Amino acid sequence: MSETQHLRQEHFQAARASIAGQALLTPLVPVGAVTTPAGNPLLLKAENLQPGGSFKIRGAIHSLACLTLTQRAAGVIAYSTGNHARAVAIAARQMGIRAKIVMSPDVPAHKIAAVHEQGAVVVMAAPSSQARRDLAEELARAEGLSLIPPYDHFDVMAGQGTIGLEILEQTTPAAIFVPVGGGGLLAGIAAAVKQATPAVRVIGVEPEWENDAWQSFRLGHQVALPAASGSIADAIRVQSLGDLTYPVISRYVDEIVTVSEAEIAASTLLIASVAHLVVEPAGGVGLAAALAYRGNLPEGPVVSIASGGNTTLAALHALGAAAVVD
Repeated sequence: MSETQHLRQEHFQAARASIAGQALLTPLVPVGAVTTPAGNPLLLKAENLQPGGSFKIRGAIHSLACLTLTQRAAGVIAYSTGNHARAVAIAARQMGIRAKIVMSPDVPAHKIAAVHEQGAVVVMAAPSSQARRDLAEELARAEGLSLIPPYDHFDVMAGQGTIGLEILEQTTPAAIFVPVGGGGLLAGIAAAVKQATPAVRVIGVEPEWENDAWQSFRLGHQVALPAASGSIADAIRVQSLGDLTYPVISRYVDEIVTVSEAEIAASTLLIASVAHLVVEPAGGVGLAAALAYRGNLPEGPVVSIASGGNTTLAALHALGAAAVVD
């Protein structure tokens, strides 16, 4: 079955029904008087306000809702650098499902602590997305757990795609700038938006230091980086698009661009000072790209996905130096 058969509009509508009352319909927040270089007004889709502090709650809730009663009784396992881990832990706790999460020592301590607080068991793997995935798959087989991947799963993509449906109801955007790690958020939004309103440009954004998606899009085949970078956008330090997300992105996404560490830091601080939202660096990459974008855009507002807000005051303070030095 092709990716388009898996991601039709009825799948996004089903996901929206799953998350109703549990995930927020998040607002579009203006970025003051700041515009794109072409003069488009800028809006932030404030997913940092979601339970768990990120958009990941959408895909987690929908994926668990799609499990059978037998699967729920056996428990679930996920692997993540933080936000998906927390979302699965929250959704599992709400549904009374036992959860185990594979993380790694390079994940910020506050994100690991947040998973523990939800009652999930944390298991450590080596610090790479492939190592986390390998251990999670091994434990899923050994313990009979249902694997809830962070991005490479159609139920996850359908859940994240509900953001696109909401945006189209809230405004008529010229473009949507979307952070990309493994590609679940970008694939879901792009498929939902492009099938409904093809004229809206959907643009993926990732750090220059973690540019596997940019390379894959340009070369026409999946590119995997050998190791995680040191990018401040830790939530999207994923070294390859997923096998399922890549074809969807190739079909529906208009463009993928990269931003520097200084641009990420500056946009994250701008969001705090002008839009009065606290976002983590991964939540600032979309705005960073929109502020620097020199391509042609139609008239209308440009929406950036403020994907998450799981950071600390100390980390935000440190961005002041990063904003001027790459």
